Amino acid sequence: MTPEYPLPEFTRSLRALAVASAPGSDHDVVFQPLLEARRAAHRATALEQQLAAFDAGRLDRGWRGAIATLAERRYRKSLPDRRALAAELELLAQPVWKALESMKAAAEHTRLARADDKHAAWERWVAEVQLVFRAADAWWEQSLPVLADPRGRKGAFWRRVLRQDQ
Repeated sequence: MTPEYPLPEFTRSLRALAVASAPGSDHDVVFQPLLEARRAAHRATALEQQLAAFDAGRLDRGWRGAIATLAERRYRKSLPDRRALAAELELLAQPVWKALESMKAAAEHTRLARADDKHAAWERWVAEVQLVFRAADAWWEQSLPVLADPRGRKGAFWRRVLRQDQ
């Protein structure tokens, strides 16, 4: 059955998401919440199911959990280093959090739209979902140097200094 509101392919234009990764890798941990939402939305047969699949709160919790997992993987024994890495990853994720808020507002607008405005509202929501995908993709690319830096917390200073020049 073809849904009344067919979703586009959100991942086609993304660079970092498409990189092959080993099961359970950092890449998979970061993108799992978004890919689970996409799969659920593509299985949906009703508009409300699509909107529910991309629940902003669930995505937010998924990514905050991913950040905690990444930090713990690197600093199993050092809570201060774990907190510092998590804080840096959350700072880099600010565009993701902003995109989630916009997507949430667009979903609510779509739910409340009158029948004759519903399709236009849905199209705006789809555009916001695409921005979430792009923000997550950019976040992953920006996170790679942080995750790969063997200096740990000490490297954060230099990453901030170098990023200011850009």
